[in-house]
Amino acid sequence: MKKYIYIVAVLITFNIAKAQEIRYVNADNGLFLRDNPSQDSKRIDKLAYGTTLEITERTNLKLDVKDNNNIVSGEWVKVTYKDDIYNNRSGYVFNGFLTDNKIEKRFSVGFDDFTLEFENLNAEIIGDEQISTHSDNTVDAILEIGETLEGKTIRVRHHSKYKSIKVFQRHENSISIQAEGPHCDLIEWKHFYSAWTPLKSTKKTGIFETITYSNKAQNKFINVDISEFKNAVKEHCGDVWYNLIKDEKKINKGASTIGISKIYFKVIFTTMYDEKIEKTIAFNVPMGC
Repeated sequence: MKKYIYIVAVLITFNIAKAQEIRYVNADNGLFLRDNPSQDSKRIDKLAYGTTLEITERTNLKLDVKDNNNIVSGEWVKVTYKDDIYNNRSGYVFNGFLTDNKIEKRFSVGFDDFTLEFENLNAEIIGDEQISTHSDNTVDAILEIGETLEGKTIRVRHHSKYKSIKVFQRHENSISIQAEGPHCDLIEWKHFYSAWTPLKSTKKTGIFETITYSNKAQNKFINVDISEFKNAVKEHCGDVWYNLIKDEKKINKGASTIGISKIYFKVIFTTMYDEKIEKTIAFNVPMGC
């Protein structure tokens, strides 16, 4: 009986250890998932930076990969992961670009000439990403509730040679009517728009730091007629919200508050032929949260 219990204990320990072999993709440009452990095999998918994987099999097939001027050594491993379409998928990857340190995924927008990446940012593109990034000059996205764009690192990964990359940022302020919990945002009415501010680049090419806004910047607004403002609240929000501000003498007092409703990033990419390519991503910022 004691031997039986010992064997069961060993099996339980083995299963727990196996289930904990989680790794994260640490390749800046993504990592190919293949149907067989070979560089010549079919590519199933390209795994984004930070993707969570579980190693299910080690092949002991060694491989050395040249990464810029460095040689990265590792082996082929079989992995499984979850995606939004197929749920559980599996295949083989080179483990030289995996890490056991958890990595926050980057939010990225891929245009034809460059990809814009935001580190540690939870956001989602509105609409069809393929259509908007290839056809439109402006891509709309929305931040998750509680997320911020302040103090973020932006990387511009160029797909071809270039002369210069410049990134600019500006914000849009709107009015919100606050109650105990719910709120009504006048995002279809008037706004304050800041000037475009060039972002500072770090020592590394193509890396920029976002702006941190002061309370003064977040509370700026244009001059509005108070009667026009009250009529707008009644039209867009209804009588319940109108009653909260009907006696106010100016905006940003009492139930009405001003806050950032959108943050824009504009990239001006100059090619080797002096062609200027301008793309903008506009983040909708949830107000009153």
